[in-house]
Amino acid sequence: MRLKEAIQHTSGLRCVVEGMEICSSVGRRMLHEMTWLGEESAITAEHDRIASVLRLLETEAGRDRTETIRRKLALLRDIRSTIERTGGNCVFDDIELFELKFFALLAEELRPLASQGHLAELPELNGVVDLLDPEGNRLPHFFVYDAYSEELATLRKQIKARKQAGADESQVQELYFRSVEIEDRIRERLSVELRKYHEALQQALDRMGWLDVVIAKAMQARDWGLTRPAITQDTTSFRGLFNPELRISLEAAGKRFQPVNIRLTTGPTVITGANMSGKTVLLHSVELAQYMLQFGFYIAAERAEIALVDEVHCSIGDGQDQLSGLSSFAAEMMRMDELAKSVRAGRRVLALIDEPARTTNPVEGRAIVNGVLEFLADYEVPSLVTTHYNGIAAPCRKLKVKGFSETNAEERITLKNINDFIDYSLEEVTTDEVPHEAIRIARILGIDPEILRRIERNEELKNNQ
Repeated sequence: MRLKEAIQHTSGLRCVVEGMEICSSVGRRMLHEMTWLGEESAITAEHDRIASVLRLLETEAGRDRTETIRRKLALLRDIRSTIERTGGNCVFDDIELFELKFFALLAEELRPLASQGHLAELPELNGVVDLLDPEGNRLPHFFVYDAYSEELATLRKQIKARKQAGADESQVQELYFRSVEIEDRIRERLSVELRKYHEALQQALDRMGWLDVVIAKAMQARDWGLTRPAITQDTTSFRGLFNPELRISLEAAGKRFQPVNIRLTTGPTVITGANMSGKTVLLHSVELAQYMLQFGFYIAAERAEIALVDEVHCSIGDGQDQLSGLSSFAAEMMRMDELAKSVRAGRRVLALIDEPARTTNPVEGRAIVNGVLEFLADYEVPSLVTTHYNGIAAPCRKLKVKGFSETNAEERITLKNINDFIDYSLEEVTTDEVPHEAIRIARILGIDPEILRRIERNEELKNNQ
């Protein structure tokens, strides 16, 4: 899976990508083409590179060097098609030769800057520079220089002299055509000599683009307060887990996002809580953290230990596929089927399921939830499942969002300040009772008084039965 595909279905990942300060088109391309990292060694290597940049950013001299690198990366053009052609039998025109010269000059300027602190090891391209800059001026332009051929230099002088002497145009053209033939031979020779630099040119372009990405990852980690997680074999835990997109939105409104602590073990963990208590946000945050880790980012938490997986199976939201004609329930059941197939195939899976079977009747819904939990427990699938159903008898760990707090009880709760009265932290519970806050929330939301009276009357009748 590539990052550009993952951002289409992973909540919050687009915000992470769009929040990166990438300098070059090469960096943007390589960012979107990043692949899912399934091996600890690959993630560790990427995190080591980010750590190197972060150490550089700790000092003023390091920050200055980083900004110098970024200014040069901003000049980087994506000439991969031109570089690919150096591996063939083509003859380059002056524009392509200029592209290659400019690129080689830029790479040579970046090479010593990137090698300090082991940010990136760029291949040496002095041979390309010398080939395309025979006069040694190191200027970012190209034409077929006189230095390539004494015969060409002589012809050009003769052409200039004849023009100044007012010679007949046919005499000038004869010399001009001879000079063009020589220029074409020189371009052919340069194109042949460039072939031996094909691999080095490709490596330089890729590594410069990747340097752009790594610096952007490090700057984002610093600015967003991201952390480097430890990688474990089977247990995932977060301290101070947060959702970057939601936190940015809340802070823009003058509010604060409450981070959450949570631990996942082998097998399912069930989370209950009132409506609006952050259960779905929590699932999205765990999903995002897993994706950030396995695409080589630092993650949004104060501290974390995360087990690697092959797949993240999410059933969050109604998931209705209108184009295929599936209902919400049918789409949800199809996702459960895909989850089961991956688990049976021996894939390492993280399952995140938000209120399964909520669109069906409570009796069958409760049976479905228990059945899914039994499956997850038997196959030891690390998973988070939220529900409003009580009567959950399947083996699982149970957590509850603390929910409404009586702090500031003198202040009237409204739709605008309701989040200030909710404690989003989790506590472990042993009962299968779920919170009963729905009517209270409806009252706070200010729904029609007549409807509310009828709701309360029915609730009272039920409690008296």
